Amino acid sequence: SFSIFLVTISPVVWAPAGEAYTLTISPSRLQESASSQVILSLKVTNATTFTTYSFTWNVVDPSGSSRTATNSTNTGFGASFTLSTDFPKNFPPASLRYVGNYTVRVDETSPANKPNVASGHFQVGLTGGATYRRTDTTSIQGIGYRAGENVTIDMSYGSNSVPGFPNWGSADSNGALSYLWQSSPGAATGVYNVTLQGSTTPKVPADTQVFTLLVTNITIPQLMVSRTSLVRTETQIFTFNPTYLSGVAVQSGAVTVTVVEPDSTTTHYTSATYDSTMGLFEANYRIPLTSEAGTWASSIRAASFNDGYGNTGPLVGVTDGFNVQPAQLSVTVSLQNKTYAPGDVVAVYASVLSPDGSQFTSGTVTAYLSPLNSAARIGSGVSLFYVPSQARWVGSTIVNSTDPAGVWLVNVNASDTYRNTGQGTSVAVVNNSLAPPSQPLNLFYFLVVAGIIGGGFTSALLFRRFNSTDAPFGELYTFTGGEFQPPTTLMIRGESGSGTTTLGLQLVYESLQSGRSVVILTYESFPSEIQRQMKDMGWDVQRYVDDGNLQFIDCYSALVGGETSIKDPIDFTEVSIQVSSKVSGAKGPVTVFLDSFTPIFNTAQVRHAINFLRVLGAKVKNDGGFFIMTGTKGSLPEAVESNLESVVDGVIDLHIIRKGHRMIRQLTVKKVAGHQIGFVEKEFRIVQGKGILFRMPRIDLDFVRRK
Repeated sequence: SFSIFLVTISPVVWAPAGEAYTLTISPSRLQESASSQVILSLKVTNATTFTTYSFTWNVVDPSGSSRTATNSTNTGFGASFTLSTDFPKNFPPASLRYVGNYTVRVDETSPANKPNVASGHFQVGLTGGATYRRTDTTSIQGIGYRAGENVTIDMSYGSNSVPGFPNWGSADSNGALSYLWQSSPGAATGVYNVTLQGSTTPKVPADTQVFTLLVTNITIPQLMVSRTSLVRTETQIFTFNPTYLSGVAVQSGAVTVTVVEPDSTTTHYTSATYDSTMGLFEANYRIPLTSEAGTWASSIRAASFNDGYGNTGPLVGVTDGFNVQPAQLSVTVSLQNKTYAPGDVVAVYASVLSPDGSQFTSGTVTAYLSPLNSAARIGSGVSLFYVPSQARWVGSTIVNSTDPAGVWLVNVNASDTYRNTGQGTSVAVVNNSLAPPSQPLNLFYFLVVAGIIGGGFTSALLFRRFNSTDAPFGELYTFTGGEFQPPTTLMIRGESGSGTTTLGLQLVYESLQSGRSVVILTYESFPSEIQRQMKDMGWDVQRYVDDGNLQFIDCYSALVGGETSIKDPIDFTEVSIQVSSKVSGAKGPVTVFLDSFTPIFNTAQVRHAINFLRVLGAKVKNDGGFFIMTGTKGSLPEAVESNLESVVDGVIDLHIIRKGHRMIRQLTVKKVAGHQIGFVEKEFRIVQGKGILFRMPRIDLDFVRRK
């Protein structure tokens, strides 16, 4: 026989030692809101598998109202799970309309009845946060009001209302009131209280809360330089746009920009301040003439910026670099006179400026003299010395009888030990004799005959050379279409050394000889030097000075720091008054000679200088006189020279040109109002004792060709 045994196998259930419960609330703080939700999450570990767990959630709001919700889950094979619910969505008719703490309690109702397995709380306020920094925007919001209800918004600091409060607003169609407040960079730090109160809807507890305002930090995204490469004495401009953490631009305070030379040791500092026009912070630093060339570094160090209200930054320093090169000096050379003879002192003046226009006062400045278009030097270099009262470099040398005649190039070199260099030039005309020996007339006719008989090339060249003679100054009027008839104005322009002053003085001498009074405004020479030049040309004007028919207004002495009746030669009102006084005191029409206008434009504004010359010329013309002015051609922009041409009735241009192996002077009449002129270039010479002589052919070759 046998026996049958029935075995029943039951599943093994592992009983945990005990569940563990963790409650998570997110967010833990929020504003009053009709749309926001707080997520309540309960995590259970060490749970029993294949078991249904049920929970009751209880939330008590600041008004004391309690709202509940339930949910459950089956663990299945898992020993842990998480259950969540949303407040106020799953707790009708709950809301987030009260300021204060909302307490949360979770009770387990299955599989065991365990009250308060987890608890916590979250906070609802009027503002989006409990802490703000200066310049942050504070969002204020309350709900639960009637649609369109008037709501008072108040904010206080201590016992005083904040400026701008109380304020008022209206609830929207959902009964919500929203308001934004942005604190200033200098707002008081500490605890603020904000309150909302509806005109008809009471809220218990009241809509009121506190928040804390802290100082803020400053950030500087980038330090920028205006130029990546510049030369000494130029100014580097540093700019940057600092902001607060809120993104609001900083508009106050100051910060030091540190500038370090290439040796990494020599350091300079400059302060950056806010430029309201540009809307940024700016600092300027002029690169010294004696600084080191190479790559420079600029920086704003961390925590070095304070906006004046205690807000500081940046947290990290910012830097930028740039390159510095030696300066190219600007050298303007002028000579006391334009023509010289053996024994004369050649005074050389040099205005040496750095790229920023400041005076170059320390270094070496030397003038070298040489014949034009020749590498040979005349004598040794002339050392120039800086004269502070004249704001220029001055030196001199003497013309020796053995020095070559002709046009001299005056080349001035400026330099210092820091490799800053510059160069400028001018020209002077040196006459070693009164006139070249004239050729005997019989030699001239011999050459004519030789040219006719021989017909050879050499004879033709000799003929051309000797087929010229000197014509007197009156020949000028064949080019101008007749003599100048006052009232009129004339401008004489030319390169330095071309004879502009001599031509003007010869016209002045003609005026004196004709019985007309003359007033000379000197801007380039002393009156005594003008008289000496005229005497050298054979025009002794002392008797005209003695009888008052020749008068000087010395503007040059004031320009070089000397004593004169003119305190400021660029005070055109003062100069005009003196001219008017002398013109009105004369017995008849006056010739006024201004030599020259070039220094005026070097010192005064262009529009003021042009207006002065225009008014002065008009004044002289109105009194029936003759106004003559000279100037250096090419020293002014083309537009300015064209403007000057429109101011005067006549224009004569003088030139120095190279012809073969010699330099010659030429004259061109550009315009004479009311005259028919010949647009031709006429060669002329300046001969001591005689003045200007024109070179004219003995035999008109054009006439021969016409025949």
